[in-house]
Amino acid sequence: MKRKFIVVVVVLLVGAAGWFLYYFSDQQVIKRKFSAIAVSLSKDGEETPVMIALKMRPVKDFIGPACEVTVVERNYHEILEPGLVIRYLIMYRSRQANLRVTLDEILVEVPSKGRGEVSALVHVIANYNQPDFFDETHRVTFSLQKQEKTWLLHRARLPDALVRR
Repeated sequence: MKRKFIVVVVVLLVGAAGWFLYYFSDQQVIKRKFSAIAVSLSKDGEETPVMIALKMRPVKDFIGPACEVTVVERNYHEILEPGLVIRYLIMYRSRQANLRVTLDEILVEVPSKGRGEVSALVHVIANYNQPDFFDETHRVTFSLQKQEKTWLLHRARLPDALVRR
């Protein structure tokens, strides 16, 4: 009886350790971070400036000190500071009556320690119940770097259709 109890406890400890290692792995941390950012970018109706600031804070904290943005179709390549990225996102969101952003098929690779590559399908639904309604899905890629135990966005490759609306 005592031996069975010890075996059960060991199995539970190994299971808990496995779950802990999986949940806090770099891939899972990055996936959760991107999902949270998508929620922050979403908008449902008018927002006060304080609401906008509170929603954009996690996004700003996720962007590295210099973020390289590339839009291949426009031959656009620029290194932007977090403040400019946030300003663009606020302007983009302000043009939409409502906005829902979700990330599907988030594929995370960690090719070396402190570097991450992410590919995701961004699903954007905006202005539902409006004449200028749109529902689009686009593939985007990101590069991240880990600084002081935090993953930061350092490169974004976006399709033209995602930035022109």
